[in-house]
Amino acid sequence: MTQKQKVVAHVSQMIISLGVKSVRMDDVATEMGMSKRTLYEMFGDKEELLYQSIVHSVEERQKALSEKTKCCNNMLEVMLISVKEICGMKFNNDVEHRLITNLSKFYPNVLEKLQRFHAEMGYRCLKYALDKCHSDGLLDPNINVEIMSRLFLSTMSMYINTAHNIPLPEGISREGAFEIMTVNFLRGISSIKGLQVIDQILQRDNAEAN
Repeated sequence: MTQKQKVVAHVSQMIISLGVKSVRMDDVATEMGMSKRTLYEMFGDKEELLYQSIVHSVEERQKALSEKTKCCNNMLEVMLISVKEICGMKFNNDVEHRLITNLSKFYPNVLEKLQRFHAEMGYRCLKYALDKCHSDGLLDPNINVEIMSRLFLSTMSMYINTAHNIPLPEGISREGAFEIMTVNFLRGISSIKGLQVIDQILQRDNAEAN
């Protein structure tokens, strides 16, 4: 791990534990045993350090998720497990909510850059997954993967941002609704083979839950 990578990893933990407002360039330099000048030479400014550190946290979560899905039999299973894991983290948990609130107030440029990063990463990952499903015969052969990827992400982004205003049936959480919407989306674009795979996975998950 390079010195720059160590700084990014250290600051990402600071942000998770103490919040983005806790990050001071003087403190980071002292804790990492370097001059503040060296720190600025590495990142240019504090906003870039914050951005890279938050991206690091996102990428670490992605690696952990990849580890949990590496034994899956197909990409549909990977996607369904990934959705469960994401929903298990809860939308806008306290740490995420605090981070977004403080970035919006104190570092709006960083927040905007992160939102672009999330959108690009989300599209890239989803399109890759759907392309793999398509090539494996798990999707309707007439599906336009690019259009469906963009429509799904746009719809889900709107849902996440407005879910607190949407009345849901008793006993259904926002995360549960998200999972249901995702499963129905995948069923809607799947081939008969894909539907069989989804049903098998859901039946297995229900059996394990009971």
